[in-house]
Amino acid sequence: MKTENIYHKLLEFQKLGISVKKDGKNPHFKSNYSTLNEVLDKVKKPLNDFGILIIFSPEENGLTTTLRHVESETEIKSFIKYINADTPQKVLSCNTYFRRGSLVSLLGLEDEDDDGNLSSQKDEPKNNFVESPIEKIKATKSRAELTELFNKMPVSQQKADHIIEAFKSKSETFKTK
Repeated sequence: MKTENIYHKLLEFQKLGISVKKDGKNPHFKSNYSTLNEVLDKVKKPLNDFGILIIFSPEENGLTTTLRHVESETEIKSFIKYINADTPQKVLSCNTYFRRGSLVSLLGLEDEDDDGNLSSQKDEPKNNFVESPIEKIKATKSRAELTELFNKMPVSQQKADHIIEAFKSKSETFKTK
């Protein structure tokens, strides 16, 4: 009989159909978001019941999130690179944001839709880094969107000086709490 690993346990977790509420308000962008507390309140106990440990490891250049199945010693990891985190306050803010975002992504959680207009908007083309990555960076409306855009870029573009400068410039426009 095959021993269960992290993937088996995460499948069982996803079958629970857990979703998170957008319980936080961002007055600057007039938007709602799921807070870290909301995400942890919904996922920590069920994950622990499945034998999965959540580990957040801040590092010099970013945050690693690890989901580890203790019994089988299997794990999955996510790394999110810090962008413009040049003060302790910015690093802590990034860590809070990244902890929430990495859990939502790794676990395949769904946010409740609190925007009735979302379904009636025209679909915008997906990010295409062959055409004008600078314009796509300038068009981001939140730090989350900016981070997602960066993480989807090919590594060769992430390292390009003009791309790095555009990300730094745009990141400056998103004030931390």
